[in-house]
Amino acid sequence: MKKHILQLTKHVLAILLVLTTTNCADDELFRETNTNPEGFQTIEPYTQITGIEAALSGGWFEQWRANLIYGEGFVQHLGGSWSVANYGSFYIANREYQDALWFSNYGGGIVRNLTDVLERTKGKPEYTNLNAVAKTLKVMVYQRLTDLYGDVPYSEAGFGDLQKIFYPKYDSQKDIYTDFFKVLDEAYSQLQSGSDVIKGDLFYEGNVAKWKKMINSLRLRTAMRISKVDPALAKEQIKKAVTNGIFTSNDDNCFMKHDATTNETTGALNNGNGLSHALKATGDLNDHPTLTILEALKNDPRKEIWFRPNPNGIYEGIDPNNYRWGHPNGGDALSKTQPYLSQNSSPYLHLTYSETQLLLAEASFRGLYPGDTKDYYKKGIEAGIRQWIIFKDASIIDNNAITTFLATKNLTPGKELEEIATQQWLTLFLNGMEAYSNYRRTNFPVMIKITRAGSDTQGVMPTRMPYPVEESTNNRENFLAASAKYNNNSWLAKVWWDVD
Repeated sequence: MKKHILQLTKHVLAILLVLTTTNCADDELFRETNTNPEGFQTIEPYTQITGIEAALSGGWFEQWRANLIYGEGFVQHLGGSWSVANYGSFYIANREYQDALWFSNYGGGIVRNLTDVLERTKGKPEYTNLNAVAKTLKVMVYQRLTDLYGDVPYSEAGFGDLQKIFYPKYDSQKDIYTDFFKVLDEAYSQLQSGSDVIKGDLFYEGNVAKWKKMINSLRLRTAMRISKVDPALAKEQIKKAVTNGIFTSNDDNCFMKHDATTNETTGALNNGNGLSHALKATGDLNDHPTLTILEALKNDPRKEIWFRPNPNGIYEGIDPNNYRWGHPNGGDALSKTQPYLSQNSSPYLHLTYSETQLLLAEASFRGLYPGDTKDYYKKGIEAGIRQWIIFKDASIIDNNAITTFLATKNLTPGKELEEIATQQWLTLFLNGMEAYSNYRRTNFPVMIKITRAGSDTQGVMPTRMPYPVEESTNNRENFLAASAKYNNNSWLAKVWWDVD
């Protein structure tokens, strides 16, 4: 969506309140979170879609804890707010942070609302397009879940009220990904311009053509995620994505533009981006770049777009091994994020033209798709710079600086994959969960080795999030079976597609 949201309707606020319902370890209360006491039959499906999109774009806990503290901290984008510096940056386990995405989706109501919408709109001509959007959102929701946790409840999730399935099985990640492509096929074939209007859509305001591009771009991301574990299927799906039509410019980017009204910025209804959440929660209105990201940026125009120099006019970053909250060498000696990145009204970028071009650069270099690797690479970089205009205005873009910078971006023989993956990592700045997943797939860029005392992993980056301990009582049999696949639920075990 490209327009500023003026307000949230009463119906949207109602559904967001439904989405904040929490899970509970008590078995009977768990049953209640898997049933539907609110009576979804009285809620308009369009309103549920609005609530799901809003929750995906700024749910309080998942954006603050999963996206910034762990996501941005793990991949060394940022490292200055207290929780990032003392947990994410050097891999300290915290159940609340590890559980955040799980509870916001399964306990918070996203999955229940999504399942309900899909079931209530299935096969109904007046909801054909809305059902297709819901299917696309299903892939977005579950891809984040399975990429962070591995095997997760999928085929039976959210059916507590509809089919009395109170203890959903954990589907294998391989089966989940296989189904993603089937779901995207259905969504793409269903969407038809000029038929039923998609009301309540915060991303594209019901624009069917843009939703089709979104489906294909999501297919490309999904295909590249499995490209090392199943290159044949990835190659097939990449071709289908491009043939059907992916994003063609930044005008197609999938993002939500938030506003700064009280209803959007209070408590559980706070839907600003992850950086806004964490900085305000810690009482600091700035975060700091790491040495890793400043080294990668160098003369990149994004350095000035994202960060401010210290009072001496120097860009100074954090070494995750040495920084502590309140460290005498921190504070004003360090660069800080630009204020417009952490406003309540800051957008949340889900999927961009830049990402698609950089994925195609990698795919073409690896022989998964034909095309000019260098052309994809440069288009991806340029779009990745220009996409930040939505956070402020055109004043942050220096066309001459972009032209000069792009002239220097020629892939180095023998380092092509590292340089392409580094640009993917940069273009996913502030989308910490996705950056973390893509990093585990590519293993680039090279991070600062964590040697700081106190790391729970001896400096090894976690490779998944452990399942919440509540699952051992809520859904014990399925929990134990899934945990066994991951070395007794270790966060150092690898998910299916992580084969390097």
